[in-house]
Amino acid sequence: MQNENFEKLLGKQETTYLNEIIGDFDNFLADNYPDQNSKFKAYLVDISESKIDDYWRIDSNKMKKYRESNLFGIYDTIFPDSVWFDGQTFKIKYPNFDIVEEIIPLKRINEVANIDSTINSLRIEPRFLLKEESKFYLALTSIQQSDSLIITYLEAKEAVGNLSPCILANGLKYYLTDSNEYFAKRIFVMDMYER
Repeated sequence: MQNENFEKLLGKQETTYLNEIIGDFDNFLADNYPDQNSKFKAYLVDISESKIDDYWRIDSNKMKKYRESNLFGIYDTIFPDSVWFDGQTFKIKYPNFDIVEEIIPLKRINEVANIDSTINSLRIEPRFLLKEESKFYLALTSIQQSDSLIITYLEAKEAVGNLSPCILANGLKYYLTDSNEYFAKRIFVMDMYER
């Protein structure tokens, strides 16, 4: 029942595209985990335990078609107004934002060349601002009270934004059941591309 409500809210074209993506993903799982009973769970375990770095990807030609639909969100790309190093952290200021982001270097940077090259690389690093929510996210939000996996995912996404693949896989693995695998797979593939 909740699958039908979700697909109705998602829309016919977006449901067709999402089901096509999941079909390709299932083929990937069947090829890479042929001896596993729960192929998706085995894949999540491998990601959560950092056993793989190269994640499944949507075919780039198909992705062009999917991006033309409302399945994914629409983003604006902005670049920093200014980037500077205050002796401890790198600071990044974006246009029309009062907040200054800070990046703490992992190692002490003593050489001016390293500071300059880091500032130059941060200057060209874009930030993506959500202009329009995806139909996937809106449909998922509309049915969120139906499953603890969906509720927890949406709460985590709201609290921290994009989740790392390892954290996402670990959370999905923890809440995964036979009855919510439909949504878990869709959350996984969509979250990997809503970055």
